Amino acid sequence: MRIGLDGKILSLRVGGTGRYAINLTREILDEAAASRPDHEFVVFTGPRSDPDVVAELGRRCETHRLTAGSSVIRSLTQVPRAIRRLGIDVFHGMDHVGIPFTGRDARYVVTVHDVIPLILPETFTPRHRLVVRAALARVRRRADRVLVPSEAVKRDLVERASVNEGLVVVTPEACDRRFRPVGAEAVRAVAARHDLPERYVLAVGTLEPRKNLTRLLEAFALLLGRRRIAPDYRLVLVGARGWLEGPIFRAVKDLELEGHVLFTGFVADEDLPAVYTGASLFVFPSLHEGFGLPLLEAMACGAPVVASNVSSLPEVAGSAAVLVDPHDVEALAGAITGVLEDDARRERLVAAGLARADEFSWRRTARQTLDVYSSLA
Repeated sequence: MRIGLDGKILSLRVGGTGRYAINLTREILDEAAASRPDHEFVVFTGPRSDPDVVAELGRRCETHRLTAGSSVIRSLTQVPRAIRRLGIDVFHGMDHVGIPFTGRDARYVVTVHDVIPLILPETFTPRHRLVVRAALARVRRRADRVLVPSEAVKRDLVERASVNEGLVVVTPEACDRRFRPVGAEAVRAVAARHDLPERYVLAVGTLEPRKNLTRLLEAFALLLGRRRIAPDYRLVLVGARGWLEGPIFRAVKDLELEGHVLFTGFVADEDLPAVYTGASLFVFPSLHEGFGLPLLEAMACGAPVVASNVSSLPEVAGSAAVLVDPHDVEALAGAITGVLEDDARRERLVAAGLARADEFSWRRTARQTLDVYSSLA
């Protein structure tokens, strides 16, 4: 079997989907080398693919560069032609726009990470909503199998996008192996590099409306105003700017939180484990997630976690996090102080989080994904 893997998002700067593509591709190649030597792989790279990752993969399998920066052009013309020319039997699009528009020279597998634009349309731009709707219609018509990271996304995909439930397979995400607690010296070095304070509450994610950061800012302001949190605590927000992020920065000003909030921008994976480890608390107040990888990363690095009680997050966190209504600022504030003020509770959450993170494995996900490919032979 010759399998084509869509590598256009092989970059950590793409966010969670990039992490998924990199980790899954690496583990698929490792697992196939050990247990399925009759499989051949071709990774279809693109302009956004990280050159170092492409070079690494190129030493282990065939790579084929597609030049189109536009996902539409790529899926409309370049991918179908390459599938035919390279004799691909199964093609795996690593995100919802990866499935080809035309051609039936291969069986198609596609990963849908979430359908949040159908659920919270007001948190996305009109153009983004249009692209997602069109892509999901293509998935519904042309996919032979659809991979999703959680049971929550499976439900959403069936109910909101009318995808045949029998085609949908849950293959959970996991942490990169580097996400583990690090020593105090490493924490200090990374803190100095990013100008992090000694004590901080941490949130990680692209700055966009569905991450619910304005309510987190309101909760933090509430705690400061009531003196329920020490004045030397800072709220550290890690993540690149996304879209419709203006209200987040306005909230900092309106709530008079200048000097209390630090925006770091994008932080590379080399530094993120130390950022998680150094946090007094990790808060993930998102309104909706397909999986919620930062939550799992924080647990794997020994940070206690407060998270939303919606979508996939209870499924991922299990009993290892404090779960709250993301719309309730008072509840969010109470959960934050409830962990920060109770050392024994923090220790229980840290231990439970480490154990929970260990239950997820990219190797297991790779095996499940390879099984899906084999089912289409």
